[in-house]
Amino acid sequence: MRAQLALASLAVLAAATATPARADVVIGPRVSYYFDNSNLRTSGIDPGLDEGDALDPADTAVLRTAFGVEPQLTTVSEGEGVLSDQVSYPMIGAMVNFGDDRDRFTLTAMYGSGEGDAALSATVSRTLTLGATEFIDLVNFDADTVSSTDRIDIELTWQRRQSESFALLGGIRYERLDTAFVGDLRIVQSVAIPTVIALSRAAIEGDPAPPVIPSVPPLIAGVRQDGTIQTFSARGGATAFVPFGDNAVAFFNGMLQASYRPDYDVLTVIEDPSGLFSDSIAGREEGEFSIGPDFAVGAQFILSENLALDLRYRAVLFFPLTGVQDFSDARVSHGVNLGLSLRL
Repeated sequence: MRAQLALASLAVLAAATATPARADVVIGPRVSYYFDNSNLRTSGIDPGLDEGDALDPADTAVLRTAFGVEPQLTTVSEGEGVLSDQVSYPMIGAMVNFGDDRDRFTLTAMYGSGEGDAALSATVSRTLTLGATEFIDLVNFDADTVSSTDRIDIELTWQRRQSESFALLGGIRYERLDTAFVGDLRIVQSVAIPTVIALSRAAIEGDPAPPVIPSVPPLIAGVRQDGTIQTFSARGGATAFVPFGDNAVAFFNGMLQASYRPDYDVLTVIEDPSGLFSDSIAGREEGEFSIGPDFAVGAQFILSENLALDLRYRAVLFFPLTGVQDFSDARVSHGVNLGLSLRL
């Protein structure tokens, strides 16, 4: 639910009571059910498989001696994909609105939690270059996880009424997502590079026995990834009211929003179910500037002289201008909102 929920109902209340301009306060509970497509965005995926892929110094020395050149190891992404659900957020909160019949300020705070399935598949190639010779391994990465997110929305909105049917809007908003992905990880890779290292070591040591070619069994482990994503937004636009019936008014809010999501830290923990292996990887995700529309349609119904029911649908689109996501790969947050507005 957003801060504009009570604004149009205030116009209805003011018209119904026909009081002169004065300072007053409106309060009320808010509930909402939102959907967020962040898990469905596929551009800019980085599975992190190139982390820590440098050659061991001892292996580098073996290859340098055997081939007489400096070994080079490079990693290239061969493709990634995501199969996941939109995350749904049942949210609850409250709002307080204050001001006079011309200028109103609304502060809304909402909290909720959501879950969604997310499966990531990725393939990278690792190429060991020794002069004019190349050895290539493929690494396949599959993760099946469930995301759990706690969400906090805080919004402050200013409304200036221009007439009984039109008002200007402006405001700021803060969103915080505390997200954890928990599930299973499977990594499978070929052994061309370990094989050439084993053969080179055997040749240098003059071992007449065939070298033991190392096998790389699939890594099957539990994985957990935690991160906190914050978004700061500023927005401005207008709202229009259209009365219908004796005690109701329909409205449309249209705004343009600009948002900034700072860089954020991500901690990934991989652990063998047997407890024999555990690794923690600290990473940092690039931030993002975005712009997009923020619009809502709905209606307010006057229940009594100082009480109104607010019902609306709201959608906010975030088209990235910077960061790893493509401009066309927008984040969409949308859902329905319900609340009561009580004039004190």
